[in-house]
Amino acid sequence: MACFASAVLVLHQLMDALNTRHFPRPTGSGSGSICLLWDESHLWAILLWRCLAAWGVPLRLARASEIAAGLLRDQPPAALFVPGGWARFKAEALGSDGRKAVGDYLRSGGVYVGLCGGAGLALPDNHGLAVCPLCRKPMAQRLPNFSGSVACAPQQCHPLVPQDIPALIDLPVWWPSQFAIPKDAAPGGAAAKAATKATAGIDVLAAYVRPGPDFWVSDLALEQVAAPERSAWERLYGINLDPELLRGEPCIVTGLAGTGRYILSYAHLETPRAPAANSWLGHMLSFLLGQPPGLFGNRTAPAWNLGETPIVWDDPCLARIAAHLEAIIALGMRHFLLFWRHPWLLGWRRGIPGFVLTTLYAQVQTIRSLPPHAETEALWARHAADMEVLVHEFRRKMEAYLIAERLVMQRTPSSPEGSACDQVQKQRRELIGRFPGYGGLFGRIVRQLDELVWRQAVTATPTP
Repeated sequence: MACFASAVLVLHQLMDALNTRHFPRPTGSGSGSICLLWDESHLWAILLWRCLAAWGVPLRLARASEIAAGLLRDQPPAALFVPGGWARFKAEALGSDGRKAVGDYLRSGGVYVGLCGGAGLALPDNHGLAVCPLCRKPMAQRLPNFSGSVACAPQQCHPLVPQDIPALIDLPVWWPSQFAIPKDAAPGGAAAKAATKATAGIDVLAAYVRPGPDFWVSDLALEQVAAPERSAWERLYGINLDPELLRGEPCIVTGLAGTGRYILSYAHLETPRAPAANSWLGHMLSFLLGQPPGLFGNRTAPAWNLGETPIVWDDPCLARIAAHLEAIIALGMRHFLLFWRHPWLLGWRRGIPGFVLTTLYAQVQTIRSLPPHAETEALWARHAADMEVLVHEFRRKMEAYLIAERLVMQRTPSSPEGSACDQVQKQRRELIGRFPGYGGLFGRIVRQLDELVWRQAVTATPTP
């Protein structure tokens, strides 16, 4: 707990010192548009794209290969946005050339905005960009697998924070990591001084205070678990469940990188039905694009109901794939393994791969909601039959896995890392690969659908 306390102390000192520092506008010669890195974000890329596109933000969707080839140098945007997803896979997609290109862009005055996994990519861990000196807090020291709404204290009087923001606002988070000071340090020691120096350029824009509405840890709605009962649940689950581990910890940070700037948020500010978060994102966009504060402020992200998606591309094969996924979800709901937590997001029992199913269903419904173009139709014509066979196999094996997991749960609880039964764990790995990360049948399907979503989204996004 000494390391935890010292980290909070240092970060609070940074917040107290904020008002004494100058905050310049970005100095890059950006194009006046936002660049969104698409790779390895899947659901989160769709969520952010839907929000920015609905607001009319001048937007360029970019692949990691384009960034590695010099896109940020040749057509520097006002800011590079990186959505959620596995930071390690994003780093691999960028490669050494892409990571260097992002670093060069920041050092020449660019702005990097990372949301959740995009924030993790900016850290030194897992071959990340290392543009921010903070690290990821070790699992044993943080609150793992928390999601929903967290009441946060925003930093007042900062250009990146709306002037009229309340002293406490609810921000949505979806299974984030946590920031940590790069070295364990006792207060007053040499390591503490080194840590303070390393983080002296960091502003904490929002710090966690307490759980908000719809706050969950794993599959537990924490507001309905009395504090005296948490220790019993901790013994059963083998993880921390105390939300006090979040109090005072940074949720959104910003700092300089060369002549550029990074903004890292573990809160998903683009979440539907999160007006305070959406308004804050709009304020940041107005600032980064050099526009009046109210241009994108006070906007709300568009509602998203996957089950009621208006169908524009009425392709029979896509319809059958959607039906396969809906059948899996229906079976999971009948066996009390899945439920609709939000219209765009499934909830699930601990250990059940509900996020996998949400991702695939969101991809298919997004594809069907947009008009096809010749290039997209040609791509789909080459792969549709094989994809339908693959999804049918995925359905058959996923339904068998869910029934088997239901039986296992009656005896021993499973976890996100795997099933409590070796045989069922083998089924799980064949379906979704190893945790952390993804693979298996899901990996093959999600990559192919992602290519289709990408092409549909690019075509539907006006050129800035």
